[in-house]
Amino acid sequence: MSRSKSKASVTPGDDAAIYCRISHVKDDDQTGVDRQERICREIAERLQLRIAPEHVYVDNNRSAWQRNRKRPGWDEMLKTMSEGAIRHVIVYHPDRLMRQPKDLEELLSIAEDKRVLLHGEANRRDLSDPDDRFILRIEVAHACRSSDDTSRRLKDAFKDMAKAGTPHIGNRPYGYTKSGHAIVEEEAEIVREVYRRYLDGESPISIAQDLHSRKIPTSKGKHWEAENVRHLLSSNYVAGIRVHQGEEIGPGAWPAIIDRGQWDEVQQHRKHRAARIGQQRKRPDRY
Repeated sequence: MSRSKSKASVTPGDDAAIYCRISHVKDDDQTGVDRQERICREIAERLQLRIAPEHVYVDNNRSAWQRNRKRPGWDEMLKTMSEGAIRHVIVYHPDRLMRQPKDLEELLSIAEDKRVLLHGEANRRDLSDPDDRFILRIEVAHACRSSDDTSRRLKDAFKDMAKAGTPHIGNRPYGYTKSGHAIVEEEAEIVREVYRRYLDGESPISIAQDLHSRKIPTSKGKHWEAENVRHLLSSNYVAGIRVHQGEEIGPGAWPAIIDRGQWDEVQQHRKHRAARIGQQRKRPDRY
């Protein structure tokens, strides 16, 4: 059966776009965007395609797998493509371009009418050709499955770490070294002081003002504010409690600064205080 459309072709001097992306997640290929762009420019030179400076689109540390992740470079490229300004897209590998079927369908909906060609290091796809679209859909489905498997392995690893009590550190917890395994005694004294003063009836605002006046820095080297004090008072870390996805797993594999009894007492006090403030706000004004 003959096709209604002939294969799109490459004409020297055609305008083309380069798209580069590297994820913050350690997926199968972490080829840097600089090397990706160099390879893409070599492809463009070989095909005699023209790359305008504004047609190089880069999404650095952007995951194409996360469904709600914004990709400014990708969005801008689709807009330019829909305007008919480019007939070729050059990418190191199709999985740099998309790892979700919805991304491919969005690309195809624009590219089919514009007869866009997709060029990679190893092959070329005519986005208006049914056979090439079929192959791309298979490749993207495989990339999506690979990303799902990577996500599952990471989640399982984090869960195993939590069960073992291993700390999961983002910012350095106040009172501890950067690794979270050892106590910084000078800061630990402040932690104990904050808990003691709060149970004695002082407010987070008052405590923060005092720490600020004494020029005591937070773990980030900033001035203490009431929110910093509240965060410290709610921190399970200082009590040596391991939490995973909001659920207490058990004791952590690091030394506690605050004993569990005092920590529980502070949490109850915070709940009662929050309830009392809430009731006061609900009372009607008296005239």
